[in-house]
Amino acid sequence: MQKTNKRSILVSALLVLIIHTHLYSGELNMSDDVAPYASYVKVCLDILMEHGVDRYGDVHAPILVSILDVETRTCPPVPEKLDEYFRVTRRDRRSPGGSNLLTDQPTLKAMYALSDFTGNNDYAAFADRYSSYVMKNLVDEQRFFWWGWHRHYDVFKDSMEGHNPNMAKWGKNVIPHEIHAMNGIAWDRLWAVDKGAVTKEIEAIWSWHVINKVSGEINRHGDGNKGCDFTMSGGAFIEAFTFMYSQTKDRQWLDRARLVADYYWKRKDSKTNLVPERPNAGKKRFDGGSFVTSITGLYCHSLLKAYEMTEEISFRDQALAYLKAYAKLGFDEKSGKFWGALQMDGTPIPGPRVYTKNIDSADGYAAAQPRGHLDLWEPYVAGYQYPIYTAQVYAYAYQLTGDPDMLSAARRFAAWINKTPPGTIETENTWYRLYSEGPGRKGTYAGKYGRTISFLLHLYVVTGERRYLDNARAMADTAIEKLYHNGLFRGHPAKPYYEAMDGVGYLLYALLELDQVLKDPKAVVAQKTIVVINGERKTVIDLDNW
Repeated sequence: MQKTNKRSILVSALLVLIIHTHLYSGELNMSDDVAPYASYVKVCLDILMEHGVDRYGDVHAPILVSILDVETRTCPPVPEKLDEYFRVTRRDRRSPGGSNLLTDQPTLKAMYALSDFTGNNDYAAFADRYSSYVMKNLVDEQRFFWWGWHRHYDVFKDSMEGHNPNMAKWGKNVIPHEIHAMNGIAWDRLWAVDKGAVTKEIEAIWSWHVINKVSGEINRHGDGNKGCDFTMSGGAFIEAFTFMYSQTKDRQWLDRARLVADYYWKRKDSKTNLVPERPNAGKKRFDGGSFVTSITGLYCHSLLKAYEMTEEISFRDQALAYLKAYAKLGFDEKSGKFWGALQMDGTPIPGPRVYTKNIDSADGYAAAQPRGHLDLWEPYVAGYQYPIYTAQVYAYAYQLTGDPDMLSAARRFAAWINKTPPGTIETENTWYRLYSEGPGRKGTYAGKYGRTISFLLHLYVVTGERRYLDNARAMADTAIEKLYHNGLFRGHPAKPYYEAMDGVGYLLYALLELDQVLKDPKAVVAQKTIVVINGERKTVIDLDNW
């Protein structure tokens, strides 16, 4: 820890010096009483609101573009491939030449938070205008928003685009609506802007994603057909339904959320409490017979959010059961790491990994399996590995429940992260090994830096142990050093782009959190939360950064 602390002090001293000048031409203006880390956020958001909007095509909409060149501050119509194969596997997931309200959710949350912290409503007003435009203009016949993992809006063509269409149950070939629990949706903010549109979106989720209204079976694609019932999709739907219940007190929404949650609960192993990521795949398929960290890192977060919104005990108890099972069966004492996947009886699935030159080929499915230990800094934005998310969920679960097993697991992740910085090659012979041996050596994605900072801050808040705050600050300094350029944050140290899919918004939010904690660390620990008072307005800031 001594080396980490010395480095943190040196970088922080340099940070203070930089703040009084300029950093890569991004002017840091302290006139709005913005704290040091938040200054970077303010500059980045100011530039995004000026240069990162739709200025292309015939229709100039009040929306953000998903990719922005940090040098020219323009959106490339055809972005360079770079890490595309390893990061998203499919080009359209980056929303090239376009905009995607789903992947912009963390950035908009950072805008709302900055307005809360400073009293300057410009950022919140921008986020509201963006959301309003999409909810009024970019919707389909079923009233789904045109957002998500298959869809984006092309700002050059002024058209709703996407990839991999399929035949929907209503008889049309459509680009499917798809959302997952790794993208936390600010339903409350969207509701405040247009509750009618939000209601129709969530009603469409019930109509077309929940394909069996008796069992609760879902399909990740909103086409009404039988399909992949991933827990990370089900978690997103549970959150949507419980949000509707929290706003309307209409019991049917709570019943719908419980139906989906119980669908997975009934399919767990009765002895181990492990559940497969995709139950309807069958046990012969890997994700139909294995427990992976999309359950702990994504699905359990959704269950805990549902519990927090509704106080429905079953959501909490199911989440704790899954999390306790993985904490017990998934930790490898010898290495200090967690296993990537478990069989239903709790046996770890050993390595080595399977290499393939093409993850979309016939042998790509085997290559995607996280055999052996988890890889903290792997590049793929989807898939079956969610170590940082899982760490966050254990801290969040401890804050909500006080269960000591949750804190123990969170500490284990923190220790692993502390000895394994971004840029470390942990796993050999992976399908993404060229990334790990190349650009991955320079660091990790903005979202992973941001989520890690928030996780460490969360641990500090619930334990009061200074080492976690010091480590969070050191990680923040590293992220700024590697990613901040010309007033913007790159999505990755090896990329010339700000990129929404790389999770820049999570880093922005984490830096805002860090400043709030540093203002009065003892008070934050005493309150076990971050409370911002601006005039007569009192705002409680979420620590989980989702």
